[in-house]
Amino acid sequence: MTTTFGEVSYSDDVFLGDKKNSNTKDLFLRLEEGSNEMRLVTNPFQYLVHKYKKEGDPGYGQKVGCSQLNGSCPLCDAGDKAKPRWFYGVISRKTGTYKILDISFAVFSQIRKLARNTQRWGDPTKYDIDIVVDKNGGATGYYSVQPISKEPLSATDQQMKDDADLDDLKRRCTPPTVEQVQRRIEKINGQAIVGATTSTVTKTPTRIIVKSPAVKAPQVSMDDDEEFPAYNPEEKVPF
Repeated sequence: MTTTFGEVSYSDDVFLGDKKNSNTKDLFLRLEEGSNEMRLVTNPFQYLVHKYKKEGDPGYGQKVGCSQLNGSCPLCDAGDKAKPRWFYGVISRKTGTYKILDISFAVFSQIRKLARNTQRWGDPTKYDIDIVVDKNGGATGYYSVQPISKEPLSATDQQMKDDADLDDLKRRCTPPTVEQVQRRIEKINGQAIVGATTSTVTKTPTRIIVKSPAVKAPQVSMDDDEEFPAYNPEEKVPF
């Protein structure tokens, strides 16, 4: 099975081969410096996203979903490779509440390693994990995932797991349309939305030039990026 978005298993080729919760800031689990203990209560849900920076932006840029799977993608056509990321439903041990975790390949690959170690760990919903953030750890030590001894879920935990909204996770990782991506880019650039139905973008300081679409597979980068922009729940448009 090969998938580029949606629910995935740990045996899936995440390198792509060829090749009822409200949307509030409190729903997303922010990984803090140091220990972040949690229980994963869903499978991973994979999606593709670009990091887009308008001219003169000194920050990390903003997330823009990849629309290539809907026929074309302006940012793919401009030469920017999409990055895969994953949503999980989790129980935060700090707050004792259900959250959505949004992670990069650096974290996902370590969770997958535990899942594939079937003799010792296996299914990561069967034990807690601690995602340790070390901002001075460099590219290989920024995140480390440590399993915690297997313990059954409490009755409260089990209820939160049973109530996890899988449809919400599916919706969040569904690729946007080309038009939605175009509107998102225009919004980031501070432009009036013109409703273009195109796929190729060339950035200039004042405008976006669009060209006719060409259907092709998304180009994906597996390089990790700690400075990826955080999900912004205040945005009303697809990232």
